[in-house]
Amino acid sequence: MIRVAVMSALISALALSPPASSAPGSARPPNIVFILADDLGFAELGCYGQKLIKTPHIDRLAAEGIKFRQAFAGSCVCAPSRSTLMTGLHTGHTPVRSNGGGKPLLDADITVAAVLKQAGYVTGGFGKWGLGIENTSGHPNRQGFDEFFGYFHQVHAHFYYPYYLWSNDTKYNLPANEGKKREQYSADVIHAQGLEFLRRNRDRTFFCYLPYTLPHVELVVPEDSMTPYRSKFKEAPLPDPRPGYIGAEQPYATFAGMVSRMDRYVGDVMALLKELKIDDKTIVFFSSDNGPQGGPWKRVADFFDGKDGLRGYKGDFYEGGIRVPLIVRWPGKIKPGSVSDHVCAFWDFMPTFAQIAQVEPPRNLDGISFLPALLGRRAQQKHPFLYWEIREGGGLTQAVRMGDWKAVRPRHNMPLELYDLKTDPGESTNVAAKHPDVLKQITDYMATARVEERAYPKEEPAPTVKDYVR
Repeated sequence: MIRVAVMSALISALALSPPASSAPGSARPPNIVFILADDLGFAELGCYGQKLIKTPHIDRLAAEGIKFRQAFAGSCVCAPSRSTLMTGLHTGHTPVRSNGGGKPLLDADITVAAVLKQAGYVTGGFGKWGLGIENTSGHPNRQGFDEFFGYFHQVHAHFYYPYYLWSNDTKYNLPANEGKKREQYSADVIHAQGLEFLRRNRDRTFFCYLPYTLPHVELVVPEDSMTPYRSKFKEAPLPDPRPGYIGAEQPYATFAGMVSRMDRYVGDVMALLKELKIDDKTIVFFSSDNGPQGGPWKRVADFFDGKDGLRGYKGDFYEGGIRVPLIVRWPGKIKPGSVSDHVCAFWDFMPTFAQIAQVEPPRNLDGISFLPALLGRRAQQKHPFLYWEIREGGGLTQAVRMGDWKAVRPRHNMPLELYDLKTDPGESTNVAAKHPDVLKQITDYMATARVEERAYPKEEPAPTVKDYVR
C-alpha cells in the first residue's frame, strides 16, 4: 500500500498542476506495458541494424509502431536511470543518483506508478527494481505498485540462478537452485509472473512494468536459447571476474541467446495481448536502461557492434553509454513503420504516461510529454537542454546536450569536452577550444541544472554473493 504521506503529496502535486491535454481516443485510457531491457545496446536489435542476433518479435514491434533514433537513458548505469524513469526528474534532481543500492526512494517521492494508480490503473512490476529493498521507503509496494515480483537490489539481479526472489514482502523460494544448482532460470520465473498479471487484469486498466534482467551479465542462458548460436561464432572463454559469478565458455553465443530469449518474452507478451483481445486497448513501450556492458565484457559488445560505432559503454556519458532503443506500438494511434528523430530521455516518460492516462503529472518535472511525437504531430515541444550526472567514487561526471552539441565531463574536475553530433556522432573530435560561445551557454546552464543530492540518515549495506547464491 502507498503510505498516506505519499498519497497526500501526490494529490497536492496533482491539484496544483495546470490542466494537460487528454490523450485522444475513448473515455477509457489505454493499458500501458513498459518493457525495459538491461544493458542492451540499441544496435543489438535487428530493427536497429543488428545482423548476427535474431530479434523477430521486437523487429515486428518496430514495424507495427514507431522507432526512435535519438532516445536516451536516464543515466549510464542502472539505478539512477530507473529513478529518472519513475520520477520524471533528470539526474540533477532525481532522488537516486548512484548505483550502490543503499539510497532508496523516500515516502515523499512520487513515481509514475503512483500517478497511474491515482488515475485508476492497477499497477504491477516484474523484474529488477533498484530503488529500495525490503523494509525501506523505496519498496515498490510503497511507491505505487499494487504488486511486484523479482529483484529489489541490482546486485541480486546479477544472478540468474538465485535461491529466492521477492513477491511483494515475501521471499519466493527457488528450491531447484539450492546448493548452487542451476535449474530455475530467474528470468523465466519473472516473465511467467508478468504474463499472469496480464491475464488476471484483462478486464481492468493496467500498467504492467516489465524490467527484465536480460541481457545483463552474468552471461548465462538455458540451452534452448544457446542452440541456434553454438556453432555460429569463433570465440574464446570469458571468465566472470567477480567471485561466485558464472563465466561463459562461449560468451558471444551466450549473449546472443540472452537477447533472443528476451525477444521471445516480447513475443509472448504481444501474443497474450491478442489472445486476451486487449491488443488494441494497449500501448507497448520497449527500451533499455543504458548502453551495453563495458569493462571485461566489452569485447562482446564490440563483436556485435552493439553501439553502431558510437563511443563509450555502460558507465560512460558518451553516446554509446546512454543512447538506447525506444520502440512504441499503439494500434490505431501510431502509424506503423514510423521513425522519429525526436530527442527524448527517460524523464519524459512520466509526463507522457500521465497524458496518455488523461491525468495531471506532478509539477516541476524535468520531462516533457512526447505524445505528439508518438502520434506523428508537428506540435512537439523540444528540450533546450538534456542533463546527466553521476557521482561515483566521490567525483562528479556530467554531460549536457544542447541541440546537436554535446558536452561531456568524463571524470571529476576534468575540463568539459565538446562535440558536434551532427558531423561527429562518434564523438571523436573535441571542439571545445573552437567554440567558447557554445561552451559558455552550456556551462551557464549547468550552473542551474542541479541541486545537491539529499542526505540519507542511514545507507543500507551492500550485499554479497552469499546473500543470493548458496
